[in-house]
Amino acid sequence: MVVSSAYKSDVGRNPKRQNEDYIWIDEKAKVYIVTDGMGGQEAGEVASEMASTTAGELISQQLKTKKDSLSAEMIETLMIGALETANETINKAAETAQQKRKMGATIVMAVIFDENAYISHAGDARAYLIRGATIMQLTRDDSWSAELEAEGVITKEQAERHPFGHVVTKAIGQEGPLVPSFSEVPLTPGDWLLLCSDGLWNMVPDEEIIKVIRQAKGDLKQAVDNLVDAANEAGGKDNISIALIKVREAKA
Repeated sequence: MVVSSAYKSDVGRNPKRQNEDYIWIDEKAKVYIVTDGMGGQEAGEVASEMASTTAGELISQQLKTKKDSLSAEMIETLMIGALETANETINKAAETAQQKRKMGATIVMAVIFDENAYISHAGDARAYLIRGATIMQLTRDDSWSAELEAEGVITKEQAERHPFGHVVTKAIGQEGPLVPSFSEVPLTPGDWLLLCSDGLWNMVPDEEIIKVIRQAKGDLKQAVDNLVDAANEAGGKDNISIALIKVREAKA
């Protein structure tokens, strides 16, 4: 199985907004990360880059060192450990800088090993699997609205319009243990794995995401460019960051 990727981060349509998203990728280790900073301008920008690079460099180094003895359980331990280390790093940086406003970042990380994708996240940065004509959200948002929806208090439609839908309940930079999520997803040739910040999924419905990707006819860069364009055409209210991974059959 062979994977290739393309990625892009765009500030969106708000002229007063800085880009507080960050994308970190190690193609050789097959590690992909998208983060969305919180805390306002410089704080969010610093937090997202620090969270991505801290977690990414740590997990990539460990995967390369242990590649001959990796199991699903070991990958889970390494990924969760990397995100917890990033959480501690952001907290210490904020204390050192004496930030008046708490800084942090939502994050989604994917590691592809053998024929599986391993996903870990905190916050509302998402991972999707596109297979044929179907799209599946692999992560559940760590947010008030998502928790209310999961408990059956509100419907999916109500969650999308909830006034506190943007309030996350988990993120890199929070005090105390992070406890990020983890899941394992088998991959097949032809699959697409999409990691993105809420600047994409808040603007572009799932069915439109599939349509845009399929219209690119396998061109990864074109698909990413078109997704960013679609989010901006829908309003571009937030930063838009996308990492798109294509799974192909290995040549004999």
